[in-house]
Amino acid sequence: MSAQGDRPSPWVLAGEPTSLGDPSSLVTLVNGQTFCLSGRSGDFSANPAHGVFFADMRVLSMARLLVGGATVESLAVNLDDASSATFVGRSVPLLPTDPRVLVIRRRQLGSVWHEDLEFLNTGSVPMSVAVELEVAADFADVYALKEGRVTSEGQHSLEVHDDGLLFGWRLDHLHRQAAFQVRGVDMRTSIRGCSWTLDLDAHSSHTVELDLSVALGEAWIERRHHVPRLPGAGQRHREWIATVPRVRTSDRSLSAAYERSVADVAALRLHDPSGRNRPVIAAGAPWYMTLFGRDALLCSYMAMPVDPSLALGVLDALAELQGDTSDPMTEEQPGRILHETRSLDVEEPTLTGGSTYYGSVDATPLFVMVLGELARWGIDDADLARLLPHADRALQWVATFGDPDQDGFVEYERSSERGLINQGWKDSVDGIRFDDGRIATAPLALCEAQGYVYAAHLARADLADRLSDTRTAARHRALAAELKDRFNRAFWMPRRGWYAVALGPDKEQVDSLTSNIGHCLWTGIVDDDHAEQVVERLLASDMYSGWGVRTMSSSSAGYDPMSYHCGTVWPHDSALCAAGMRRYGFDREASTIADGLFAAAAVWSGRLPELFSGLDRSHVGIPVPFPTSCSPQAWAATTPFLLLRTLLGLEPTPSGPTIDPVNRAFDNDLALTGVWCSGRRYDVRVVGGVATVSESAPPPSI
Repeated sequence: MSAQGDRPSPWVLAGEPTSLGDPSSLVTLVNGQTFCLSGRSGDFSANPAHGVFFADMRVLSMARLLVGGATVESLAVNLDDASSATFVGRSVPLLPTDPRVLVIRRRQLGSVWHEDLEFLNTGSVPMSVAVELEVAADFADVYALKEGRVTSEGQHSLEVHDDGLLFGWRLDHLHRQAAFQVRGVDMRTSIRGCSWTLDLDAHSSHTVELDLSVALGEAWIERRHHVPRLPGAGQRHREWIATVPRVRTSDRSLSAAYERSVADVAALRLHDPSGRNRPVIAAGAPWYMTLFGRDALLCSYMAMPVDPSLALGVLDALAELQGDTSDPMTEEQPGRILHETRSLDVEEPTLTGGSTYYGSVDATPLFVMVLGELARWGIDDADLARLLPHADRALQWVATFGDPDQDGFVEYERSSERGLINQGWKDSVDGIRFDDGRIATAPLALCEAQGYVYAAHLARADLADRLSDTRTAARHRALAAELKDRFNRAFWMPRRGWYAVALGPDKEQVDSLTSNIGHCLWTGIVDDDHAEQVVERLLASDMYSGWGVRTMSSSSAGYDPMSYHCGTVWPHDSALCAAGMRRYGFDREASTIADGLFAAAAVWSGRLPELFSGLDRSHVGIPVPFPTSCSPQAWAATTPFLLLRTLLGLEPTPSGPTIDPVNRAFDNDLALTGVWCSGRRYDVRVVGGVATVSESAPPPSI
């Protein structure tokens, strides 16, 4: 295989993703386009997804430490922040009389990877110990690893130097290099790695420094030479974290989830190396460390009270890549918002470079929704004027390419064998099913996609109001009203008491009960006289697991609690259901979902994964991890923000935010300080059941 067009499609997964195993045994660090996965010892070796990754390629596939001929026993791991960790272990002596060495590995992701290896003799007598470090770089692309494919394409090279190894890889015009360097010790190098002998006095230590640098083509990415540490590795993370609102509460599950989310969002923010674009957010590690349209837009919406500037960066990047022409291979169409980008085939990393795929039915209306929501929280006139034409082009796509049979519903059907069969958020091959288990076939009109279009029209009407454009406002409100009426007639199933998940090729109702209908509540497309039935069905025992809302009813023939989209719990999905319930006045029900998700987060030290098993809480008692789940993942990381907003009833107005807390949701007092709204900061408090909002005091002058 010599060209991108000859490779398996990166957008379509041929089978189940590679298992990442028990998340408690996996240590994931993220810093923009760089991420790494290792075991608790710090080694890269045991798991097929282990290694250091940069720009969609694994640039270090093995780093296996042997002390005295044996691997190091793991004792403790501390995640210092999302991009750095400390691993503590000790050597395992081959003979009982052999001395032990304490090994401390301090790892940081920056440009690209750095580690301090400290060897500590804790005993009272001198010792000598042999150390080996086996290293390799396979330059595997993330698509192949995700699918479990072993590939040896391209030409690999290896140069042995006195201070380390230089790995190289070429495939046609693509060229990658990875320089692994060791400093602070006299060593021997070979094609397998490095080795040395340490003589340690009693109660003494010695530190060895490891660095990995990467080149795309001949250009090294911020190549570092000798540095004692990486002083700026997490600087941008810390600077951003210092600007976001802070939560103070004695509710540890809520505060831990919020703080973990802040750290994860900081790590998942992608910065443009050229400096032209504002940061955006990557979808998740390890498989999706790139810009996804749907994911970034929903995350921007959920994070709006925490950082509205994230939405502006996402909207700008997606507007730059908005479809201009019709291309069946990439499914690009005029006005369409992309599904995802990839940077494997580029010679320099950028936010808006690389290959782009457009096969998403919902990213385009979501673009308009998020622009409208950003305007509610505050957007400059110049930014709005720049983005509004892109919103209009998006709505034009909805009315034309998005509705090819002109029945008034947006729908999808892929135009290439390389494209996604399903193009909503449940985009697995079997993600849309009938209640009897049959897999629905395209063209399909998803229920939640109609809700997004409905909300997009209302958002565009509100934007027109801001500009005193009464004609445009009236037109889009009329379009929204017509769609809502048509939707409720076509999708509602009175004998079932819920909405069809989709309409099929002959406009037949795909009748399974799914969480998608909760998105319809969130957007407001549900008729008031159907809302109570929808809420009841989402919280019935076949849908609510005790931790969250299942993606599919356990009564459906296609249900599988360990299926990617047909029975698992996705935190962001459940949070949107909760927000929809609150919208229609079902406060207690919304609080039930929030309580379940915060309880699940507490099991994982505050971090919600991409998804987890749909097994019932009463059956197992703990949330069961899904072995291929991304963590951290952007949807899941921003879920606590939306849950907190929902429980607070936090809404923006031109004069500042308002709150209407769910009754008894904050038995523990809560303060959310520094919320951005309309260009100012505000403090939100619930004390003794009394809710207050006040403008934040300005920082003291220096």
